[in-house]
Amino acid sequence: MGFGNKIKLRYAIGILVLMSVILTAIVAWYSSMSALKRSLTENYLESNSNYARKLSLSTGDLIGHMQQNLTAIGETFGKSTYNQADLDAWRAANNKYFNSLFITDSNGVIQLISPAVIQFNKGYEVKANIKVESEAVQRSLTLKKPLISEPYKALSGQRILLMTAPIFDEAGQYKGLIAGTIYLESDNVIKNTMNDHQYANGSYVYVVDQKGRIIFHPDAKRINDNVMENPIVEKVISGKSGQEKVMNTEGNQFFAGYAYEKKTGWGIISQTPISVIEEPLESLSKSMIIQSLPLLLVILILAWVLGSMITRPINKLAKFSENALRENSFVPFKSLKINTSIFEVHYLYHHINNYFNLLNKQIQIDGLTGLYNRKTFDSVMKEFIAKKVPFSLILLDIDHFKKVNDTYGHLVGDEVLKYLAKMIESIATPCKICFFRYGGEEFVILTKSENANIAFDVAEKLRIDVARTPSPTGKPITISLGVTSVSFEDQAPEEIISRADEALYESKTTGRNKTTVFNSKYKNIV
Repeated sequence: MGFGNKIKLRYAIGILVLMSVILTAIVAWYSSMSALKRSLTENYLESNSNYARKLSLSTGDLIGHMQQNLTAIGETFGKSTYNQADLDAWRAANNKYFNSLFITDSNGVIQLISPAVIQFNKGYEVKANIKVESEAVQRSLTLKKPLISEPYKALSGQRILLMTAPIFDEAGQYKGLIAGTIYLESDNVIKNTMNDHQYANGSYVYVVDQKGRIIFHPDAKRINDNVMENPIVEKVISGKSGQEKVMNTEGNQFFAGYAYEKKTGWGIISQTPISVIEEPLESLSKSMIIQSLPLLLVILILAWVLGSMITRPINKLAKFSENALRENSFVPFKSLKINTSIFEVHYLYHHINNYFNLLNKQIQIDGLTGLYNRKTFDSVMKEFIAKKVPFSLILLDIDHFKKVNDTYGHLVGDEVLKYLAKMIESIATPCKICFFRYGGEEFVILTKSENANIAFDVAEKLRIDVARTPSPTGKPITISLGVTSVSFEDQAPEEIISRADEALYESKTTGRNKTTVFNSKYKNIV
């Protein structure tokens, strides 16, 4: 037994300490990074969730206030005559809410509008005596009650959000409606409110309508984009509020909080790019490295010194032992303590290694039946195929084994499996490792012959013996078997097992308690 290429204890201790320190540093770094990342993640998620809820409440209050103002105007104008100056005064009082106000009769024809004439691109203008044909206005005229429309594109080309309130005279006669418009692609109350909530770290807020279309976004080009594919948009417009990490429709990852606004059915999403946590994580990594290096160096020096102190006497004892063996000199009994040197550790390792080899061999055995297990079977099959060993395979299982378990219990079922294993072992074959428990009540027998007839004879002998011998149930059991042989065309164990399984299936479906030799049409059935 040679020891010349074995590592010395001194170096082993040094390597162990080095690895321990490095691994400890890695674990500490990973734990710190994970803790910081988790803390930052939770903080950003919670912060955005709270913020989205806060904005939802603020938006609800804002929309409610705007609706109240329109209703108040409608009630005032319904009880008295009104003119352009009156409407202009109302718009001036509400100019931070609405881009324009207009009053229609019960047919939707504009009676007054403020500003009196609204110019749009391409020469389009809106003024009095024009009938408004938009679905939102027509729906409001039909319902005769306050309404907040879905965002829509008006004939002017503007994307508009419309809020309306009915106008009734003192007799309760419906006279028309008053409407306030919010131009989503221009300066508007939503934009002015939400723009106060954009941050330098990339955080921002956006708002979607009931159909998942963006009605506010800090990037004006995103207005009217349909972002229904975003999972949190789908959740928020269905009435849910919450927080989670999400990838948006443009492939960017965010910490997002979202809240549902009940009055409008809008979803408000506040989100922060996940990349925002990279800088503090990088800063922590640098700080830990800088602080750890001096301590690491000190520990390595101390480990080297301690290792030298421990290994020096051991090396001397080992040298003494080597010299004594070389010179064939007598070693006093007390000197046998030198056997605790690093070389004896190797000797112990040698025997432990043998012990583990024994354990590995035991792992190959099925604990219940004592036969070789499925893992060993797979290994033997691969070896046989690789070495072109001629063999046949018998695949068998117990007929109606579930009935045995149901009738007599699983303990008796286990005894039946043991009994069948012993019956299988009684079949002599030239293969040293040839009996396997394949799984459950299935077993495999390998015969070192590619002659299927020989395997068939073995299978039939086993089947007949089993059918004649009382089992642990007190009665004989029966088995079904499928037989096949290896061919030069077989490349993998699965091909052979599949054929045997088909033959076994044929035995099962044609009456059980029989042996079937595989061929493509099952003409060779006995």
